Amino acid sequence: MTRYRAWAGLALILAVGNLGCYYDQWQAAERANRVLQEKNAELQDDLHACELQNKQKDTMIASLNDQIATKDKMIASLTAEAQNLRDALAKAQAILEKNIKLGPGETVIVKSGVKLPEPLHRKIQELADMHPNVLQYDAAKGAVRFKADLLFPTGKDTVEGPSESVEALNQLAEILNSPEAADFDAVIVGHTDNVRIVQPQTLAEHKTNWHLSAHRAIAVMNLLAGQKVPMTKMGVMGYSEFRPIADNSTVEGKARNRRVEIYLVQKDQVPSVG
Repeated sequence: MTRYRAWAGLALILAVGNLGCYYDQWQAAERANRVLQEKNAELQDDLHACELQNKQKDTMIASLNDQIATKDKMIASLTAEAQNLRDALAKAQAILEKNIKLGPGETVIVKSGVKLPEPLHRKIQELADMHPNVLQYDAAKGAVRFKADLLFPTGKDTVEGPSESVEALNQLAEILNSPEAADFDAVIVGHTDNVRIVQPQTLAEHKTNWHLSAHRAIAVMNLLAGQKVPMTKMGVMGYSEFRPIADNSTVEGKARNRRVEIYLVQKDQVPSVG
């Protein structure tokens, strides 16, 4: 009996020892599990943050793609419109050449520009001498050239130049209404430099330099009409940047190319198409 109790006690000691060993292992496993859970939670947070960043970048990419698509459509529209204007100008030039029998390479402005009768020439020369900083007179072509920078603000077609510019235009209107100019019409031609229009507020009114050059010619025509020059005595044209008189690669050249020209044309040399 004594030996049995001894063995039983020994077995109990061993069992308690093993139980303590298992408990230590269980605690170690629990600690390891908690560490893994914390790591997993951190990874889940990181994953969530990455997903948010990806969504934000996807939204930005979609927005940029929409902007690119809109600008591509605008470019395509402006390109098509510019081509249509070039085609229309070519057709109009062909009609004019047919009606007034222009030679190869000539344009209606060069053909119609002639030396003016002496009384009319003298009046315009006196006007140019009075305003040398505002206008130039090309006697060989019967043309008066106004500097657009002195007539219009950048990208605008509203005459807001210095008082001398408006005064010179008003005095030109008096000449056009004079008996000396009775047999002449005025062809008003707008020109720009080669800087493309990019400002949204300007594009809203003038989609291309073609529009701006024509709109400025119309503005000068309206100013002359306001001084009682008959509408039937005037016409307008716009050449955009395609008839430069100076190098567009320089600031000075661009300034010279921004201009409005007024050609005095004999009535019998202005065709009536219809």
